Amino acid sequence: MRFVGHLDFQAMQQAMFLRAGFKIVIGEGPSHRLRLKTSPPTPVGVESRCEFTYLMLSEQVYPEEAERRLNEQCPDGIEVVNVQDAGHLAKKNPFGTIEATSYTVRFGEEAGHSEIDKAVDALREIRDQPAPDEIDRDVVRKFWGRILDVDLSNGRPELLALQKEGETFHAARCADYLEETLDLPHYPIFRKLDYYRLTPSKRRLFAIR
Repeated sequence: MRFVGHLDFQAMQQAMFLRAGFKIVIGEGPSHRLRLKTSPPTPVGVESRCEFTYLMLSEQVYPEEAERRLNEQCPDGIEVVNVQDAGHLAKKNPFGTIEATSYTVRFGEEAGHSEIDKAVDALREIRDQPAPDEIDRDVVRKFWGRILDVDLSNGRPELLALQKEGETFHAARCADYLEETLDLPHYPIFRKLDYYRLTPSKRRLFAIR
C-alpha cells in the first residue's frame, strides 16, 4: 500500500465507506462532494500507521460496528485499527493543529549496527547543519531544516519532523539521500507513526484508544 498515491488512496477509502453502508453527508456546493476530511498526504514509498479520516454521517453508527463493517471492506495492506465518535469536531478542521510527525526507519535484516549508526549520524548532521552547501541544496531542500529530533533508544532510528504547509519533511526524498550517500544494503523505509502539536508543548494528537 505504500506505493499507492494519495488520490488513489482517497478513492479507495470512499469506496470502502460506501460499501460499508455509511450514509455520508453530501456537501451543498456545486460539486456535491462527500463530507469527509483526510490527514495530510503521505508520500509514495512511505509506510504509515496514522492515516486518519473524518466522516460526517447523516445517521449514528456505533464505533465498534463501524470498525467491523469497514474491516470487512479493507483490501490487503489496509486495516482500520480504531473508530471514534468525533462529533465535537463537526465545525472544525480536525487536522488543522498538526505541526509535526514522528517516523521510524528500517533498513532490512542485513543492515548491521554500523549501517544504522551511520544513518543516525547522517540524520543528525542534517538536523544540525546550519545551511546546506550549494552542491547539495537541490538534494536536501525537501528535508533540510525540518528534522527536529533523532533518537536511537529503541534500537531503530526514530525522528520527529515538521508537518506544516511549506515546511513538511519529505521522508521519501530523505530515504533516497540516505541510500545514495551511505550505500546501504536495503532501501530505507520510513514509517509515519503519529502526529504532534508542538505549541504550547509537544502533544501527540489523535490517540488510539
